Amino acid sequence: MKFKIITDSTANLQASYFKKNDIAVVTLYYLINGEVFPAYKTDDDNLLQEFYKKIADKPKLSTSCANEEQYYEEFEKAVKEDLPILYIGFSSGVSASFASAELAKNRILETYPDAEIFCADTHTGSFGQGYFVEQAVKMREEGKSARDIYKYILNERDVMNTYVTVDDLYYLHQGGRIPSLAYRLGSLIKIKPIIKVNEEGSLKSVGRVISRKQSLNHLTSLVADGAKENSVVYIAHADCEEDAKILAQKIKGSGKIKEVSIGYLETVIGSHTGIGGIAVFFLSKK
Repeated sequence: MKFKIITDSTANLQASYFKKNDIAVVTLYYLINGEVFPAYKTDDDNLLQEFYKKIADKPKLSTSCANEEQYYEEFEKAVKEDLPILYIGFSSGVSASFASAELAKNRILETYPDAEIFCADTHTGSFGQGYFVEQAVKMREEGKSARDIYKYILNERDVMNTYVTVDDLYYLHQGGRIPSLAYRLGSLIKIKPIIKVNEEGSLKSVGRVISRKQSLNHLTSLVADGAKENSVVYIAHADCEEDAKILAQKIKGSGKIKEVSIGYLETVIGSHTGIGGIAVFFLSKK
């Protein structure tokens, strides 16, 4: 069944994949020392490596959500082609981008009341969001409708687990996520936080360990205890591929996981984790 898939740059898939599958991408932005850069370019599969080179000397980093006009433009293009729309969005618990998409949808419906627009909040980002995009492409090829896939995402997002750890608290402190005292003390004793995206799609601290080794072990335990048997685990790394490979080996060592996929963490989330951030995504048993 023909319909248009639209997603955000935070879906963490390559530009070539989006182009091949006719997916429209609305970009978010990252700022380095106040200079604005798009988090996605239609013809650049190497943007992530370039981003991590830019932030190696710890510049001032911040991010900006996509605005209503960006979504309106993409929605209207599809509506004018008489195509239903499935928008697969970055978690509303960590970004205002989804709210912008909802505003654009309402505006579209005022002008085009017969338009079909389904906005699915994935309650995740990066490869978690990308997973739902890939599933949508497969299901579209099987003849499923935008409505069918929308319902699928709202149901399946409850079993998509997202966990993040960072190697350097500097970036969380710079982004206002932890206060100065906690940053200084945590850095002194090498605390590594374990952060989960909860059921509402918001960030929640679920643990603190000391040392990188312990943080990787902790993530391994979370996957081993919670992942579906023979499922795929996704690891996104912020320019720390060797640590990601170590984590992948640990996870494979549990004997329960079918496959572990590794790739660079996209720029918006990477701006908040900084170099050394690692995120894992997996479907749980329940």
